[in-house]
Amino acid sequence: SSVPFFFDESSEERQQSTSIRDDDTAVVVDLRLNPERYTGYSGQSAEKVWTSIHRDNCFQQNEDGDDDDDDDDEDDDDDASDAGYCNLPGEQRLYNRIISGMHSSISLHIAHSYCLEMDPERIAECKTWGRNATLAHDRVLRRKDRLENLYVAFAVMLRAVRKAGPSIAAAVPAGDPYYADSISEWTEHLQPEITKMAESCPPTFDETSLFSEMGGGGDDDDDDDVESKRLELNRRFRHLMEIMRCVGCDRCKLWGTLQTLGVGTALRIILDEDEESSSRDGIDLSRQEAVALVHTLERFSSALVYIRDFQEV
Repeated sequence: SSVPFFFDESSEERQQSTSIRDDDTAVVVDLRLNPERYTGYSGQSAEKVWTSIHRDNCFQQNEDGDDDDDDDDEDDDDDASDAGYCNLPGEQRLYNRIISGMHSSISLHIAHSYCLEMDPERIAECKTWGRNATLAHDRVLRRKDRLENLYVAFAVMLRAVRKAGPSIAAAVPAGDPYYADSISEWTEHLQPEITKMAESCPPTFDETSLFSEMGGGGDDDDDDDVESKRLELNRRFRHLMEIMRCVGCDRCKLWGTLQTLGVGTALRIILDEDEESSSRDGIDLSRQEAVALVHTLERFSSALVYIRDFQEV
């Protein structure tokens, strides 16, 4: 039971920062009262959001859009990010696969908690909740690449949470009795189990090689290229945050923003070059980053469980 709070990113300072920090403008939301599920948000507005994510935010193989599909089906918008993976640099392929995996997770959560029947006596209220297997198969399960990308995204989150270690608990206010039970559950049960799981899983990728595909004639050129690639990933995540602010559904915006912050924080952690300093001094995380990191891992983990549930239907 992790700390059930998150904030609405809004300040100009936070938009420009490479790491989102605590401040007095945070909006407290209890995630337990606002679960990720079907909300009815669809149509052109939702389609524009996903199109912008996959065609504008994700890395593309080329600039002329030859791999794009003009079909209006939102599933086809994901194809732009799937196409040409093998021809992109390692860090760009990983970014695209994480975003695709996040999309798969969101789709599975919607399908697993779907409104099967509206309440005729209450406006815009659902009477019967349940699973929508057709939706799950159409959006995720029939596409091997989207399943694989979800596993990749989960592996990234798992690696990052393991590397963050005690820094996650350290980001929560010490001595506050409100957080005592959550911190105890995390440090005594959840974190040890996550560490054990991470150690038992085979390595999915080598983060030290992500920036190895670089040109340049000398060390200074290589360092500049690495920094350029890191800045570009950072810019993409800030752009993704801006897209999430355009979502016309508050609950969808909440979970989309949280998971975007979660995967952005995860990449910052696993791509941290100073391993010795991180191990010695810990990784600097805000409370929001720590919460987003843990919840995003849980979201992706639950989505993997849902795959098995839907396959058994």
